[in-house]
Amino acid sequence: MLLPVFYMESIDKIDIVNLPRGEVQVRKIAKNISLIPTFFVYAIFLPLLMILYYCHEPGKEIVQGFIFTFIIKPTRWFCYQIVYFICDFLRKLNN
Repeated sequence: MLLPVFYMESIDKIDIVNLPRGEVQVRKIAKNISLIPTFFVYAIFLPLLMILYYCHEPGKEIVQGFIFTFIIKPTRWFCYQIVYFICDFLRKLNN
């Protein structure tokens, strides 16, 4: 199950109809592998997010939005690009 904070439509929606089978396979691998480092980054910020959840300050949504938008999602996108590049290189190398 994918946490909503990890969801990125550009990564998670794969067009399996119009793409070749090898490309779909590379994207699925990159999609799943990119979740591992993203989860570790999320785990680092989880205590802060739990504290902010119980604090009823007006700034908690701003801090949570900042962490999700500028730390979690770019981490996932960057990891996805690295894994995609490696897998696509290996796929093209085998052809």
